Amino acid sequence: MAGFLFPLALGRLPTNPEYKRTMHIQSRFILTIASLAFALASGLSNKVSADELKEAKVTQVIQDVRVLPSNAAARPAAVNDNVRQGTAVQTGVQSRSELTFKDQTITRLGEKTSFSVGEGPRTIDLGSGQFLLYAPKKAGGAKVKMGPVTAAITG
Repeated sequence: MAGFLFPLALGRLPTNPEYKRTMHIQSRFILTIASLAFALASGLSNKVSADELKEAKVTQVIQDVRVLPSNAAARPAAVNDNVRQGTAVQTGVQSRSELTFKDQTITRLGEKTSFSVGEGPRTIDLGSGQFLLYAPKKAGGAKVKMGPVTAAITG
C-alpha cells in the first residue's frame, strides 16, 4: 500500500478555489439556459394547442355526410376535406363521420348530427345529435357548446 494516498484519511479532500468558481459559473449558466428553454417550450405549446382545434380533416365518411361552409352551398363531404371555423358538418339518417384535428383530437359524429368548429379557442359547437370526442393527454382538452350549455373536456 505504499505510494497509494487516501485523502479521506486526512479528513478533507484537497480543494482548488478556481475549480469551485468555475463550477459555480457553469451550473448557473446551465440553469439559466434550462429555464429559458422551459419557458419558451411552455409558451410555444400554449400557442400551438390553442390553434390546433381551429381546423380538422374529415377522416371518415359513412352514408350521407355534408359540409356546410359559411360562404357557400352545402356539398357532400369527402375524406381529407378541411373543416375550418365557421364550417359545419351534418350527418344524415344512419350516417357517421370522423374528424381529426392537428393535435390528434378525434371527433366522431353520429347520425343526425350538426357539428362545427367554434369561434373560441379549442371550442366545438354541437347544434344537435351525438358525438364522441377523444382528446389525447396534454392536448389541452376542449370546450363543447350545446345551445346555452358549455362543457369542458380535459385530455
